[in-house]
Formats: sequence, structure tokens, C-alpha cells
Amino acid sequence: MVVKGFRWMRFRGGGDGREEDGGSFKDDDGDDDDLSADGSEVLSDGKRVADSKDSIERLTRSIATLDVTSVLPRLSAIPSHGMRSGPDGSRFASQAATDAVFESAKEESSEGVDALVICSSDGRAHVLVDDMVKIGSCDIVGVPLLQASHTNSEAHAILSQTADQELHLNTITLPLDTLGDPLLHVIATNTKRIQNLLSYITQTIHCITHDYTTGLQFPSRLIANMQTELEEKQEGDLITNLYHLALTGTFSDTMKEWLVDIVKETNHKRWDQAVNTMYTNIQQHLFVHLKPALDRLSVATTTLRGYARYLEESSAFEVPSELFTKILDGIDSLRVVSQKLLLVVMEEQRQFKAFSKWLRVMIDIGVAGPGSKGGVETEAKENPNLEFPLLLKYVEHTMLRSRLARFVEEKGAAHALASPELSEMSYERTCEAVGKVDRLAENDDGLRVKDIQDAEALVNLPALTAYLSGNVRVALERVTEWQSKMLAPPTSLHVPTDPETQILDMQVDVLPHADGRQQPNAVTRLLLLPAETRQHLLLYSFFPDPYTPDDNATEHQPTTYHHRLEILDAKFHSPATILILGRLVDSEGAPRHLVSEVRVSADGTVSPGPSLHDMSTHPGFVPERLMVGGREGKRVCLVLGNGGRMWVALDLESLGRDAGAAGGAEEEEEWMDYEEGVDEQMVG
Repeated sequence: MVVKGFRWMRFRGGGDGREEDGGSFKDDDGDDDDLSADGSEVLSDGKRVADSKDSIERLTRSIATLDVTSVLPRLSAIPSHGMRSGPDGSRFASQAATDAVFESAKEESSEGVDALVICSSDGRAHVLVDDMVKIGSCDIVGVPLLQASHTNSEAHAILSQTADQELHLNTITLPLDTLGDPLLHVIATNTKRIQNLLSYITQTIHCITHDYTTGLQFPSRLIANMQTELEEKQEGDLITNLYHLALTGTFSDTMKEWLVDIVKETNHKRWDQAVNTMYTNIQQHLFVHLKPALDRLSVATTTLRGYARYLEESSAFEVPSELFTKILDGIDSLRVVSQKLLLVVMEEQRQFKAFSKWLRVMIDIGVAGPGSKGGVETEAKENPNLEFPLLLKYVEHTMLRSRLARFVEEKGAAHALASPELSEMSYERTCEAVGKVDRLAENDDGLRVKDIQDAEALVNLPALTAYLSGNVRVALERVTEWQSKMLAPPTSLHVPTDPETQILDMQVDVLPHADGRQQPNAVTRLLLLPAETRQHLLLYSFFPDPYTPDDNATEHQPTTYHHRLEILDAKFHSPATILILGRLVDSEGAPRHLVSEVRVSADGTVSPGPSLHDMSTHPGFVPERLMVGGREGKRVCLVLGNGGRMWVALDLESLGRDAGAAGGAEEEEEWMDYEEGVDEQMVG
């Protein structure tokens, strides 16, 4: 599947096209009667009944959309410490990027609907809310070419083309009243938050594993080389030799050579820095990143479970609450294991600091010479400050095999959702396994829990993250399945055109009813350029009724507009204006390029407009096509030319004011100069 196009639009309110009230309470004129000046009923406090109802609705919405996590400190960026960026690495690499993901920099409004429609090459349109919460998908006819929508309309138009070059106008009716409902806003917001927090947690676990692996690389090489040398000389192992050195202070020749010539001061500093940095980074990941993210994920999941339980007997939210309970089970499992891991990290770091301090003393004694005056003085001075119980425990139990390994090393088999390890997981079993970890501190026996095939997975962060991810995926699939029921099948209308007709632009506009009370009609306008002539514009206006079958959809016959210029491109500037890039040959045979506009009425009638700009004022520039964009009060037309290597930007606001001030006389005079006064005309 390949993405062929997408369109994002923020729809207002419930899609009725009316501006929403700002939310402030309005005082009446102070009359104590039951009727206001215009005859509408008022309450005893002086407020209109209608205004009071609106206030209650706004209060209900405010309570429903209350976000308790907004008072919490923002989540911190995750430092990668040299790890290659994965799919989510760049999303949390800086504080600005992290704030953007969790929208901590702005207050999210619940008065509108942010919809994203993505069209794929397989002929499907995917509807998402808030950029990543999938509502559902539907089939359209052919491969999508263009999309158009309007902020006040439920209609989302998609122009597609079939294999036999036929054009079809597909109209998806977005249920804005439902999508803008406070309940769906809460569900969509928390669903999006769960997805983002899960990505944040997964990235944190990856960083913990990376810091553990890289932090032990250099010490492991030193230890492995010494182990090999001791085995070759048949002098036992490194643990025995270090233990003997710590208790007796007696150096063997091999140990002295290793400490003085191999480890020495420089490598000891690297060893000390690598391991201490590893422990510090892991503590930071656990306390600063993982714990706050788990707390926020728990809040979002609990919110959805509360709605699922409250609405379990209705169709308002058809998702079993047990799915969210499973997510909370995974969150609690991760939390209890991370708390245990934090204690292990702190304990091991104290042991290593004692070992590192002792190792530096042994290096100094070895350099001065065991038994020498300098060596004896160093030993007498430093020995009282050494913590032998901690360093001996590190040498015996931690140096060759850290207890962190069972918590952070990735287990490949545990990443499959259907694996036995994940299916056997639960919070109760994780607590049981964590309780047994302490009893394994002084032996190499594997962790065992009754009726569990691989108990090590119960305390392994990557495995628990996979368990949590699987439960989240199952729950969100059910949420998406429920949301997909909101989408009605799109209507499709065949657009009769020649296969070689050039498609220029498409727009959706709204035409309010005369009484102003009903929902406005949506009109989809399609701008085409026939192949047989370059001076005719075809303007189709469609009024599809999304609640009727395809055969009953209203189609207006195309309006054919004859332009005096050879049309190169045309784009909608506004609902009532079309910009045209045209070319003509003057009396001297030189080509001239002009940007002009034509006017479109509500019924689709096209009438001439002023000429806006003569492109001959840009020497060496050969215009080819138009792009129209900008913002309110600053509309810009970008004219591209010379194979896309050059462009000219036109300020449409200033051009429109200048053309309007000059009036039709300037337009007529300009056309008289170029075309001997032949009037433009509209045919059809």
C-alpha cells in the first residue's frame, strides 16, 4: 500500500457552520419579568433559558474533558547516549520535540474536530482524529487523485480515477456531531495519549538496555583478558585472585602485572567512569522517564476503563472494560519491576564504588611496590577508608554477572504476542517473581515460579513492555472497530470526461439555506481543462446528498467558460474566485503570460474578472503552473516555471485591492491592447 494523498482539516463545532460562542455567561438587561425584551423566557437570575442551557452544556463538556494530568510536570526528553535512533528516537530526543508530542505547550480545544483523511493506492480512505486516532476506513472507486473539504461541512470530497481512465467523485460524510461529542473527544484524546506514552516507555526501555550493554563493554574486555591469562597459567580465576588480594594484601606476579601494566590509572578511570555512568543513566531513566510515563498511562487507561464500565450496557462505547484492565495489569507489573530494579541499581553502584576505590589503592601499591615504604604507607593510609564487605560482595556476586541482566537484557522469544511467556504474565505472578529475586542474589539458580515456563520474563523489562504493547494493541483495535461503525459508506458519482482532460483543481464550499437554520448545503466544484482546446474551462458543480443512493445524487451540468488566453493552469483562489495562468502572442509574435481571475457565483455561473499580473515583468521566467495558499489576510499565489527551477510569489490581497480600485476600465484597456478588444464570454 502506498499513500497517494492526505488532507487535514479542523472542523468547527458540530459541523453546522455556525461560529461557537466563546463560553462566557451573558447577563440579561436586568428585567425581573419572566420575558426578556425580545419575548424570550428568562430565569430568576436574569439569564435567558437558551443561554442557561448552553452554559450547562459547556459546563458538562468542561467536566467531561477535564485533564487531570495537565497539573503534572512535563515529561522530560530521553537522552539516547549514542544509541541509534529508532522509529521513535527522534520524537523524544529534545524537550521541544517531546513537548510537541504530548502537546504540553498548548491547551487542546474540544470545540472542534481535527480530522485527517489518508488515501492509499489500494482505493481505501482512512479517517483519523487528532492525527493518529483511527476512526475507520472505507472503499472508494479507483485510485485517489485530489481531496477537498470545508471547515463547516461534513462532506469530504475525493476525486479518483479507475483503470479505464474514468473519473469518479467520492463523498465521505464525516459524522462531525459524533466526532465533536465530549465522549469521543475524551476517548480520542486518551487513545492518542496511550499510543504516545507507550512509544515513550518503549524508547525508555531501549535506552536502559543500551546503557547497560555499552556501560559494561570496556570492563568486560579487561576482565575477559585477565580470565584467559589466569586459565593459561593455571592460577585459578579472577574472582579467587581478587578475593585473596583483598583479604591478605598479597600480590601474585600475574595480578601485579595486570594491575600495574594493564589496568593502570588510565584504564581504571575509564572503567570507573563507564560503570558509574551506566548506573546513573539507568537510575535517571527509571525515576525521571519511566515512572512518570507509567503514572500518566495509568490515568489515561483508567479513564477509558471508567467510561467502558459506565457505558457497558449501551452502544455509546462498545469496548469491554476487561481490555483496559489488562493494560493496567501490564502497567502495574512494569511499575513493581522498575521499583525493584531501582533498588538493585543503587545497591550495585554502592558496591562498585567501594570496589573501584579499593582497586585504585591496589594499583598505587603495585606501582610503589608491595612491601616497600611507599606501599606500606599507602596501605596504612587508605585501608581504614575501604568498605570491604561491599567490595567483596561486588567481586563475588556482581563483577562477572550483574543482577541487572535479568531485568534489562532483551529476550527475543518474549516479543511475540502469542509466545507462552507473554500469555502467562500477570501482575500477581510478577509480584511473586520479584519477591523471589532477593533469594537468588547469592547463587546462580534460575528464577522459578510455579506453573510458569519462563519465570525470568516476569521480571524482564523488555518482555513486560512487549506484554503491555500487546494488550494496548488489542484494546485499541477494539476501539477502532467501534469507531469505524460511525462512518457511512461513501457516495460515488461518475464524472463524464475525456480521458485526456486535464484535472486542474477541486474545492468544497457551503451554501447556507435561506432561513439560515438548517445545516448548509455542501457544493463540490471541479475545475477541468479539455484536451481539444486550451481556451475552455469546464466547471462542474455537484450537490451530493450523502443520505440518498448514488442514483439520486444531484449533478449540475458543467459550465464551459471561454477564455481569450491559452490556459496553462487554473486554481481556486476562494469559493467565488478562480485564478488563471494564461498565455497569448502579441502583435509582434512574442509570448505574454498573465495571471488573471474569473468570478464564480453560487449557482456556478462564471463571469470575467480583472487581470492581476503581467509575468513579462520577470525577464527569463517562463511560467508553467500555479499554487495557491497562505493564511487569512495573507493569500499568496506561487507561479512555478522553468521546469520548477524558478518561482514568483504574488500577494493576492494587494493585487486584488489594486485591481478592484482600478475597476473594469483598466481591465478593458489591458485586453484591448492585447486582443483588439474581443470580449470574454461564458458558454454553457
